[in-house]
This record gives sequence, structure tokens and C-alpha cells, in this order.
Amino acid sequence: MKNWFLLTFLLLGSALHAQNFVASSFHASDLLPRAYVFAGAAGMGSGYAPFAALGGAGVRIDSEHFILETEAWYDNGHKSGERGKPNPKGRDRGLVGSMYYRLPSGWALGGGACWSQLSTTTYRKSSCRPTFGGNKDFFLENCQTEKCKGQFTMRIGADYVLPGTDWANGSQGPSIMVYIPSPSLKRHLFFREQLGIYRFHDTVTDRTNPILTREQTSKHSFDSFLELTVMYRF
Repeated sequence: MKNWFLLTFLLLGSALHAQNFVASSFHASDLLPRAYVFAGAAGMGSGYAPFAALGGAGVRIDSEHFILETEAWYDNGHKSGERGKPNPKGRDRGLVGSMYYRLPSGWALGGGACWSQLSTTTYRKSSCRPTFGGNKDFFLENCQTEKCKGQFTMRIGADYVLPGTDWANGSQGPSIMVYIPSPSLKRHLFFREQLGIYRFHDTVTDRTNPILTREQTSKHSFDSFLELTVMYRF
């Protein structure tokens, strides 16, 4: 983890040194955060009921060199009969924050952190996780920001979500995000798709029992979550 952060800072330092910043091309308004809201549906795995309603809000910056995203989200997902007990009610909520630096090649690299909490009828658990990854805009080469009404554009990104404080299941894996059109354009309405594919072990029930803990952490599974939402940026 330390090596990755060191490599990232070296890359950012090299890019900053090599980049020729022209004062006339910089607009202070590009660094003003813009608020947004989003809503849609989520396909749930890992013992959840199959579908959940999802919504949230946040602020973001999409400038020539920097991308900043912060948001809060909520869904009504609940575990369906987990641990042999009925869980008729439940919800997830979370906070996400990340920052990326866009290199001259068009790739943006960076990282962030996220917090999430699951509450059900019978229990509650939460975790904090660091993330790192990157993204890139496609089909923008011949497209001026203000003159792209008829051209298809998109942003594709992937972040790796680390286990962080999730000792109970150790969930980790890639989270892939697609925006249509690209948020680099001065638009208001966007389609977002997010696919998370995670590897996790059986739930650790008693950390004071090393034999049981070893047995539970040795049994791994994979599952996925898909979110389809519409985002409106003000």
C-alpha cells in the first residue's frame, strides 16, 4: 500500500513538472464545486434481497487537471433471512470521497476513502475503506466542451476497494463506473452505471477464538452489486 502511494505521488510530481500551464487556458470557475443528486435502482448480492431503491447527493469538480467527487448515498437494501433469522427491514448508507489528477495522456489517477453502514432488524455493522484507481474520458478528442450536442461521449473508471476496517468479512475488489455522457462536458443530465465485484470470507463471529476465526477466514466467495442511476448536476 505504501509503495502504491509513493508511486502515485512520483507520477503526479512528474506530471506537474512536465505540464505547461498556460494562464489564459485556466478558468477559476472550473474549480468551483457543482452540486448533484442521483436516484435509481440497485441489484444486490451477498444475501440481500434482489433489488433496492437507491438515492443520494454530492458535489464534484471536473476541471482540466483535477477531478474531485464527494457524495452521500442511501438505499433500502436488506438481508433476506440471513443467519436463519427474518430481516424484514434494513438499509445501507454511506459516504464516498475521491480525488484524481488528470495526466497529459488523458488518464486520471488518484484515490480516496469510503464509509458504509448496514442496518437490519437484528444487527448493525459498518466499515471504512481506502480506494485507489483511475478513469478516462472517451470520444472527446474532436469535441469542444460547449459544442458536443450530437456526439456520444463517456467516462470509464475503475477503483479498487480495500478491506479497510472490515474484519468481519474482509470484502475487497474492483468497482467499475461508467458515465454517459462524460462529466467533463458542461451538461446537467447523466446516466451512471456502477458494478462492484467483491471477494469476501465467511463472517467472523468470535475474534477471540483463533481456530474458528482461521476456519471462517479461509472460506472465500465472490459476489457483485450493480447500480443504475440517473444523475442531475446543477
